[in-house]
Amino acid sequence: MWLIKWIVGILLILVILGFALQNQHQVVQVNVGNWVSSEMPLYFVIYISFALGMVTSILFALVKVYQLKMENRKTKRERDELKEEILKLRNLSIDEETSALPKPAPKNADAAKES
Repeated sequence: MWLIKWIVGILLILVILGFALQNQHQVVQVNVGNWVSSEMPLYFVIYISFALGMVTSILFALVKVYQLKMENRKTKRERDELKEEILKLRNLSIDEETSALPKPAPKNADAAKES
């Protein structure tokens, strides 16, 4: 598997090098707002644009990973609280359980007066 990765990597580098060599004489100027760059090779502009896009996407991915980690921590905390509550309810004795229940109200007022 490592051999295939190396071969693909070498082929990719050769394609990039070939692209750069074919476009080394084409020069362009980049206009951003009022700023105008000096003339530079086309392949350089494309590589810089690609690198900035990669950095931007990595930053967005890091923000998303941070949000998901925070959500995961919150969910784990809630899960632990619920597990603790279930454990407390399992360990509750029958006497405590029945004494904690409210006394049932009489079904009608006449039955309450008779007793």
